Amino acid sequence: MEKVGSSIVSGKWKNELGSVMELMENENCQITGTYLTAVTSKESSHTEETADLVGYINTDETKQTTTIAFCMAWKIEGSCSAFTGQIFQDTKDGSIKDVMKTTWILHSPVDGLHDNWEATWLDV
Repeated sequence: MEKVGSSIVSGKWKNELGSVMELMENENCQITGTYLTAVTSKESSHTEETADLVGYINTDETKQTTTIAFCMAWKIEGSCSAFTGQIFQDTKDGSIKDVMKTTWILHSPVDGLHDNWEATWLDV
């Protein structure tokens, strides 16, 4: 996901699939925002849904690193997602861009315990 704007965390982020996330950080390193997915769900042909998100950032000034974790609940499918990762500065092409790299996990509801094996998706 690549940052659009100048703040390290607050602002608009867009990924290579067209999903857009807007984040706002507060003085306690908490983040809130929205995530508009452009990815088609596995349960339906619905391609756009917005979810509220909550999470935290952790900035280490000595290493000049920022890690991030956030989650959201999707109303259409009843699933939940959690993301965790780090924000990097990419200096390609002579410009500086903030880039977020995350691992995410999605758990969708299933009919029963015997179907739990198919409920979780993970992307590294």
